[in-house]
Amino acid sequence: MIDLHFHCLPGIDDGPRTWNDAVALCREAAAQGTTAVVATPHVLRDPWINEDPSVRDALVAELNLRLRGEPIVLAGCEYFYSSRAAELVERGGAGPLRGLNRGRYLLLEFSASVPPSAESVFHELLLLGAVPVIAHPERNAIFVRDPERLASLIARGAIAQLTAGSLLGDFGSGAEAACEEFLRRGLVHVVASDAHSLEQRPPRLADARALVRRRLGDQAAAELFEINPAAVAGSEPLPAQAVAPARARGRALAFS
Repeated sequence: MIDLHFHCLPGIDDGPRTWNDAVALCREAAAQGTTAVVATPHVLRDPWINEDPSVRDALVAELNLRLRGEPIVLAGCEYFYSSRAAELVERGGAGPLRGLNRGRYLLLEFSASVPPSAESVFHELLLLGAVPVIAHPERNAIFVRDPERLASLIARGAIAQLTAGSLLGDFGSGAEAACEEFLRRGLVHVVASDAHSLEQRPPRLADARALVRRRLGDQAAAELFEINPAAVAGSEPLPAQAVAPARARGRALAFS
């Protein structure tokens, strides 16, 4: 498995505080069958600004030395959405943003609000070759209340990432129900852990994959945890047949 949303760089955001914590978190992911994680520290989210990518790159390099490939750590970020997104992407390597594995997929999270301008900003991003990856929409009140807002962004070319813990009930029944609804509507492309620490937000991809496999079948589990994440990490289009969760439309998923 490839984990596209993983907070593993020490002392840079609300993830691990020390190198020992960072190494232990990554090794737990490897023990669950994750071969690569994308380091996605918060960027331009107060108080975690982290606008110098060279500092983040140095931490990625050091963590890879300590882990010796178990798992491999790839560079990325979790960008706190603003209307300046297209402007920041246009700055390229001179700017603060990095796509997942330095590619064209940009992980971003919304605040409690999803501004009406998001559709036009996403359109601009896609024209620039950047594909928005919407982080944990099941934990955003706007998307939960109105799934059509999420569907509208996806129709414009974005993709959506659910959190493993949400599928497993770690974020409450509301987030769990939203996962079920988004899967029923065929609005989910990848599942990632959004791990932060072994104590508070551990990596749970293996458990989430087992749950999806039981409820939606082997192919859906492969698409959400392996095939699509590999395409994202490789900066490739998602496979044409990779909307397997849409097959769940019209029937209860019963994840609990």
